[in-house]
Amino acid sequence: MKAQERRGAMLEQLRGSARPLSGGSLAKVLGVSRQVVVQDVALLRAEGHDIMATARGYVLMGAAAAAKVAAAAQPSPTSNKPQAEHAAASPQATRHSRVVKVRHTVAQTADELFTILENDGQVLDVSVSHRVYGRLSAKLDILTRGDALRFLDDIESGKSSPLLTVTSGYHYHTIAADSEATLDRIERALAAKGYLAPFLPHERESMGPGNKAI
Repeated sequence: MKAQERRGAMLEQLRGSARPLSGGSLAKVLGVSRQVVVQDVALLRAEGHDIMATARGYVLMGAAAAAKVAAAAQPSPTSNKPQAEHAAASPQATRHSRVVKVRHTVAQTADELFTILENDGQVLDVSVSHRVYGRLSAKLDILTRGDALRFLDDIESGKSSPLLTVTSGYHYHTIAADSEATLDRIERALAAKGYLAPFLPHERESMGPGNKAI
Protein backbone atom coordinates (compact mmCIF):
# COMPACT_ATOMS: atom_id res chain seq x y z
CA MET A 1 0.00 0.00 0.00
CA LYS A 2 1.39 3.41 -1.02
CA ALA A 3 1.73 6.15 1.59
CA GLN A 4 -1.15 8.23 0.21
CA GLU A 5 -3.40 5.17 0.02
CA ARG A 6 -2.43 4.24 3.58
CA ARG A 7 -3.37 7.67 4.88
CA GLY A 8 -6.66 7.46 3.01
CA ALA A 9 -7.33 4.10 4.63
CA MET A 10 -6.49 5.62 8.03
CA LEU A 11 -9.07 8.36 7.48
CA GLU A 12 -11.68 5.76 6.60
CA GLN A 13 -10.91 3.85 9.79
CA LEU A 14 -11.27 7.01 11.86
CA ARG A 15 -14.47 8.09 10.08
CA GLY A 16 -16.06 4.69 10.62
CA SER A 17 -15.31 4.43 14.33
CA ALA A 18 -17.58 5.72 17.08
CA ARG A 19 -14.70 5.44 19.58
CA PRO A 20 -11.08 6.66 19.64
CA LEU A 21 -8.68 4.34 17.79
CA SER A 22 -5.30 3.66 19.39
CA GLY A 23 -2.07 3.98 17.48
CA GLY A 24 -1.49 0.28 18.01
CA SER A 25 -4.82 -0.75 16.51
CA LEU A 26 -4.33 1.52 13.48
CA ALA A 27 -0.81 0.18 13.01
CA LYS A 28 -2.12 -3.40 13.06
CA VAL A 29 -4.88 -2.71 10.52
CA LEU A 30 -2.58 -0.80 8.18
CA GLY A 31 0.38 -3.15 8.58
CA VAL A 32 2.85 -0.51 9.77
CA SER A 33 4.56 0.54 12.99
CA ARG A 34 3.07 2.95 15.54
CA GLN A 35 5.79 5.42 14.58
CA VAL A 36 4.51 5.46 11.00
CA VAL A 37 0.98 6.05 12.34
CA VAL A 38 2.24 9.09 14.32
CA GLN A 39 3.93 10.46 11.21
CA ASP A 40 0.85 9.87 9.02
CA VAL A 41 -1.38 11.61 11.57
CA ALA A 42 0.94 14.62 11.47
CA LEU A 43 0.76 14.76 7.67
CA LEU A 44 -3.03 14.42 7.68
CA ARG A 45 -3.27 17.27 10.17
CA ALA A 46 -1.07 19.38 7.91
CA GLU A 47 -3.56 18.68 5.11
CA GLY A 48 -6.34 20.12 7.25
CA HIS A 49 -7.89 17.00 8.79
CA ASP A 50 -8.92 17.66 12.40
CA ILE A 51 -7.45 14.59 14.11
CA MET A 52 -7.30 14.82 17.88
CA ALA A 53 -5.06 12.61 20.01
CA THR A 54 -6.72 11.59 23.29
CA ALA A 55 -5.49 9.32 26.06
CA ARG A 56 -7.64 6.58 24.51
CA GLY A 57 -6.55 7.05 20.90
CA TYR A 58 -7.04 9.13 17.78
CA VAL A 59 -10.33 10.80 16.86
CA LEU A 60 -11.38 12.47 13.60
CA MET A 61 -13.33 15.46 14.82
CA GLY A 62 -16.33 17.04 13.13
CA ALA A 63 -19.39 18.98 14.15
CA ALA A 64 -21.63 15.93 14.00
CA ALA A 65 -19.19 13.56 15.67
CA ALA A 66 -17.81 15.77 18.44
CA ALA A 67 -20.46 15.01 21.06
CA LYS A 68 -20.37 11.27 20.40
CA VAL A 69 -16.57 11.16 20.51
CA ALA A 70 -16.39 13.19 23.71
CA ALA A 71 -18.70 10.72 25.42
CA ALA A 72 -16.73 7.73 24.13
CA ALA A 73 -13.45 9.19 25.39
CA GLN A 74 -14.66 9.58 28.96
CA PRO A 75 -13.16 7.27 31.63
CA SER A 76 -14.98 4.02 32.24
CA PRO A 77 -17.97 4.29 34.62
CA THR A 78 -16.39 1.46 36.61
CA SER A 79 -13.58 3.79 37.68
CA ASN A 80 -13.03 3.93 41.43
CA LYS A 81 -12.27 7.66 41.36
CA PRO A 82 -15.10 9.63 42.99
CA GLN A 83 -16.76 12.24 40.79
CA ALA A 84 -15.97 14.86 43.40
CA GLU A 85 -12.23 14.29 43.02
CA HIS A 86 -12.20 15.39 39.41
CA ALA A 87 -14.65 18.23 40.00
CA ALA A 88 -12.51 19.63 42.80
CA ALA A 89 -9.45 19.54 40.54
CA SER A 90 -11.11 21.17 37.53
CA PRO A 91 -8.73 23.45 35.58
CA GLN A 92 -11.33 26.23 35.83
CA ALA A 93 -10.61 26.31 39.58
CA THR A 94 -6.96 27.27 38.96
CA ARG A 95 -5.80 30.82 38.37
CA HIS A 96 -2.55 30.65 36.42
CA SER A 97 -0.95 28.54 33.71
CA ARG A 98 2.49 28.35 32.17
CA VAL A 99 4.18 26.52 29.31
CA VAL A 100 7.28 24.58 30.36
CA LYS A 101 9.79 22.82 28.14
CA VAL A 102 10.97 19.45 29.40
CA ARG A 103 13.00 16.49 28.26
CA HIS A 104 13.01 12.93 29.57
CA THR A 105 12.63 9.32 28.48
CA VAL A 106 9.36 7.43 28.13
CA ALA A 107 10.28 5.51 31.28
CA GLN A 108 10.50 8.80 33.21
CA THR A 109 7.04 10.00 32.14
CA ALA A 110 5.38 8.80 35.35
CA ASP A 111 7.91 10.54 37.57
CA GLU A 112 7.56 13.79 35.60
CA LEU A 113 3.75 13.78 35.87
CA PHE A 114 3.72 12.90 39.56
CA THR A 115 6.34 15.59 40.26
CA ILE A 116 3.94 18.18 38.84
CA LEU A 117 0.90 16.77 40.64
CA GLU A 118 2.66 16.40 43.98
CA ASN A 119 3.65 20.06 43.82
CA ASP A 120 -0.02 21.08 43.44
CA GLY A 121 0.02 21.44 39.67
CA GLN A 122 -2.05 20.08 36.80
CA VAL A 123 -0.99 19.04 33.28
CA LEU A 124 -3.40 20.48 30.73
CA ASP A 125 -1.74 19.45 27.46
CA VAL A 126 1.39 18.25 25.70
CA SER A 127 2.98 19.46 22.47
CA VAL A 128 6.12 18.98 20.42
CA SER A 129 7.77 21.05 17.72
CA HIS A 130 8.90 18.79 14.88
CA ARG A 131 11.24 20.09 12.19
CA VAL A 132 9.23 18.39 9.44
CA TYR A 133 5.68 18.09 10.79
CA GLY A 134 5.51 21.34 12.75
CA ARG A 135 3.65 21.71 16.04
CA LEU A 136 1.78 18.63 17.26
CA SER A 137 -0.32 18.86 20.40
CA ALA A 138 -2.82 16.90 22.45
CA LYS A 139 -5.09 17.77 25.34
CA LEU A 140 -4.32 15.76 28.50
CA ASP A 141 -6.25 17.29 31.41
CA ILE A 142 -4.24 15.31 33.96
CA LEU A 143 -5.70 16.91 37.06
CA THR A 144 -5.39 14.09 39.60
CA ARG A 145 -3.23 11.06 40.32
CA GLY A 146 -6.03 8.88 38.93
CA ASP A 147 -5.90 10.75 35.60
CA ALA A 148 -2.14 10.18 35.46
CA LEU A 149 -2.46 6.47 36.20
CA ARG A 150 -5.03 6.02 33.42
CA PHE A 151 -2.84 7.89 30.95
CA LEU A 152 0.21 5.82 31.91
CA ASP A 153 -1.79 2.60 31.63
CA ASP A 154 -2.80 3.51 28.08
CA ILE A 155 0.86 4.08 27.17
CA GLU A 156 2.06 0.86 28.79
CA SER A 157 -0.69 -1.18 27.12
CA GLY A 158 0.21 0.19 23.69
CA LYS A 159 -2.99 2.22 23.26
CA SER A 160 -1.03 5.46 22.92
CA SER A 161 2.53 6.57 22.16
CA PRO A 162 3.97 9.67 23.86
CA LEU A 163 4.61 12.58 21.50
CA LEU A 164 8.10 12.95 22.99
CA THR A 165 9.21 9.89 21.01
CA VAL A 166 9.30 11.93 17.78
CA THR A 167 11.50 14.74 19.17
CA SER A 168 14.23 12.95 21.13
CA GLY A 169 12.38 13.47 24.39
CA TYR A 170 11.84 17.23 24.09
CA HIS A 171 8.27 18.45 24.59
CA TYR A 172 6.14 21.15 26.18
CA HIS A 173 3.41 21.06 28.80
CA THR A 174 0.92 23.71 29.77
CA ILE A 175 0.80 23.36 33.54
CA ALA A 176 -1.75 25.05 35.79
CA ALA A 177 -1.81 25.95 39.47
CA ASP A 178 -3.40 28.33 41.94
CA SER A 179 -0.58 30.89 41.87
CA GLU A 180 2.61 31.90 40.10
CA ALA A 181 4.55 30.91 43.22
CA THR A 182 3.25 27.35 42.86
CA LEU A 183 4.23 27.32 39.18
CA ASP A 184 7.72 28.49 40.19
CA ARG A 185 7.92 25.64 42.71
CA ILE A 186 6.92 23.11 40.05
CA GLU A 187 9.64 24.38 37.72
CA ARG A 188 12.23 24.11 40.49
CA ALA A 189 11.13 20.53 41.20
CA LEU A 190 11.38 19.60 37.52
CA ALA A 191 14.79 21.28 37.26
CA ALA A 192 16.05 19.43 40.33
CA LYS A 193 15.30 16.13 38.59
CA GLY A 194 16.92 17.22 35.35
CA TYR A 195 13.66 17.35 33.38
CA LEU A 196 13.40 21.09 32.77
CA ALA A 197 14.90 22.24 29.46
CA PRO A 198 15.77 25.84 28.46
CA PHE A 199 13.70 27.62 25.84
CA LEU A 200 15.47 28.77 22.71
CA PRO A 201 14.86 32.44 21.77
CA HIS A 202 12.48 31.60 18.91
CA GLU A 203 10.53 29.23 21.18
CA ARG A 204 9.95 31.95 23.77
CA GLU A 205 8.57 34.23 21.07
CA SER A 206 6.22 31.60 19.68
CA MET A 207 4.97 30.60 23.15
CA GLY A 208 4.12 34.13 24.19
CA PRO A 209 4.10 35.23 27.86
CA GLY A 210 5.20 32.67 30.40
CA ASN A 211 2.13 33.09 32.59
CA LYS A 212 -1.51 33.75 31.88
CA ALA A 213 -4.63 33.91 33.99
CA ILE A 214 -7.26 31.25 33.29
